Amino acid sequence: MHWVFWAVVLDACLALGALFSRKAGYYRRLVHFALCAVVASTAGIVSAPVMWASRRKASVNWVVARTFYYTTRVVLGIRIEIEGEDIMQGAQPCVLVGNHQTMLDLIMLGRVFPMQTVILAKRAISYYPFVGWFMRLADDIFISRGSKQSASDMFKRASEELRAKQVSVWFFAEGTRGRFSDGPGLLPFKVGAFLLAYHARVPIVPVVTMDFHNLYDKRRFWSTSGTLKVKILQPILLDGLTEDDLKPLMNRTRDTMLAELYRISPPRIAH
Repeated sequence: MHWVFWAVVLDACLALGALFSRKAGYYRRLVHFALCAVVASTAGIVSAPVMWASRRKASVNWVVARTFYYTTRVVLGIRIEIEGEDIMQGAQPCVLVGNHQTMLDLIMLGRVFPMQTVILAKRAISYYPFVGWFMRLADDIFISRGSKQSASDMFKRASEELRAKQVSVWFFAEGTRGRFSDGPGLLPFKVGAFLLAYHARVPIVPVVTMDFHNLYDKRRFWSTSGTLKVKILQPILLDGLTEDDLKPLMNRTRDTMLAELYRISPPRIAH
C-alpha cells in the first residue's frame, strides 16, 4: 500500500502549494478527481459478477456512474440539478444525446446516467486501467475513429442491443469537446447518433448541460465547487422519417439544444 502513502504526501504538498498558487490547487482537485474515478471504476468491477448473474450487464455503468457522482460530490463539492429526469426515464430505450465540454462531463454523467445504458467510446479507452476494465465488463461499445468498417459494425451492434436487450446508448453528439472562449456553444453535430436511433427505431432524448466556465477552466487553472444544471428535453420520435431526413433533423436538434444551453447557463465570471 505504499502508493497510498505517496498519494497522501502528494496531496499534502499540493494543499500547501494551493495556499500560494492557483495552479497547485487546480492540480490537487485534478488528483482528487482521478482518485474518485479509480474508486468508482473499482466499484463497477466488483459489481460486475452480480450484474452479469442478473442479466443486467449494462447496469455496471450505472453503478460506476452513481459511485463517481456521490464521491465527487463529497470530495469536489459539485452538485447536479436535473430538470426533466422523468422524461428520460419514460423514453427508454433511447439514444441519449448530450453536449461535451470538459472532463467534468463525467460528473454530470454520474448523476444523469440511467440503468441499462451503454457507452460509445474510442477503442483506445478500452485499454485504460480501471476505466477500460469496467467498460469492457459493462459490454460498452468501442469504435476506431476514421474507420468506416468500424462505424458500420458499431451501428449494427448498438441497434441490435437497443432492440433485443432493451438498453439505451449515450452519445456526445459533437464527437469531441467544444471549447468556446466567448460564451457557451456547440460544435457541429455528427450524424452517428441519429443514424443509430433511425436503424434501432428508438427516440432521441437531448440532454443539455450548462456552461462549465464558472466552475472549471483548464486554460486558467480554475476549478471550484458549485452546482451544475442539466435539462432533459422532450424525446424526438423518428417515425415516418427516411435516412435523408436525418441531417435536417440533426441540425434542428442542435439549434434546440443550443437555445436551451443559453437559457440555463449563467453569465460568465472573470477568473
